[in-house]
Amino acid sequence: MIVGDSQVVRDLKNLILRAADSDSTVLITGESGTGKELVARSIHDLSPRRKEPFSAVNCGALTESLLESELFGHVKGAFTGANTYKKGLFEAAGKGTIFLDEFGEMSSLMQVRLLRVLQQRRVRPVGSEESKEIEIHARVVVATNRNLKRDIAEGRFRQDLYYRVNVFPIHSPALRNHIEDLPVLIDTILKKRYANSRLAVSLRFDTGAVRLLSDYSWPGNVRELENVIERLANNTMKIGVVSAMDVKIDLKHNGWSDPDDEPREIILSKGLKCLNDGCIAVRHLSRRDELELYLKALDESEGDLSKAARRLGIKRTTLYMRIKRMQHNLDRNVIT
Repeated sequence: MIVGDSQVVRDLKNLILRAADSDSTVLITGESGTGKELVARSIHDLSPRRKEPFSAVNCGALTESLLESELFGHVKGAFTGANTYKKGLFEAAGKGTIFLDEFGEMSSLMQVRLLRVLQQRRVRPVGSEESKEIEIHARVVVATNRNLKRDIAEGRFRQDLYYRVNVFPIHSPALRNHIEDLPVLIDTILKKRYANSRLAVSLRFDTGAVRLLSDYSWPGNVRELENVIERLANNTMKIGVVSAMDVKIDLKHNGWSDPDDEPREIILSKGLKCLNDGCIAVRHLSRRDELELYLKALDESEGDLSKAARRLGIKRTTLYMRIKRMQHNLDRNVIT
């Protein structure tokens, strides 16, 4: 279940509903930890294929030969240890959904083989003759956290395969882009993790803790949030209340720098230099300091939003929307 009521999440839910009504191949993009598999499962569960199998495989976790066997199957004697016929996921999925996670990690050879499967809608198990090809009926959903357009430009990914899968694109948003959903996410994670415990009911996060968690940039997204919530819950189980100090201790232990420990001008100077050097500084800044960083770039560009966006290496519309969203969350009006 996709949790949240922000505009970003509502837009995502609408896309999922539209994808569920379609048989088109879906390409889900987004950073690690944003819940791309949850998006894929939601599409399947809301589609007419919901009663059929949902088969998932992590393409980045298997060697080329193992991935080929996992997807396409193999016949007896195809290789050492192949003692029986094995159905591949494409065949086993029937009329259900096959989900290829970490799709961008496939080798060049596997990209060629998958392109052929998607074009012809037929698979040939490893070791079998061409006449033994099997027709497939499963709906294909793929996901990646890679920038496939950049990989195409650098020769690491096939352009024709990209166009073949990018029929219905869905972007899974980073947590920092819908941080207003944090309270309901915390509540959902607690209920899910401690479903059979009184902790889900009795444990609460005080106002300072929620504010500090909302100010954090969450480079690991919802997956990181789940880990942080579990640690905080385990550490404060007897007390029943998670405080801002509990949150600070946990985040500092995992490499977060408390903005109060360093002068703001130093933080902003480091952040701006980091952006100019091409690294992702905003992931290491609080949301308040991220806003200050954007405004500093705007000031140095003499108020020209387009120049500031180029300086930061992002689109003009992206910069505008980030500033508007942050000033709303921080109750601070800077641009109108």
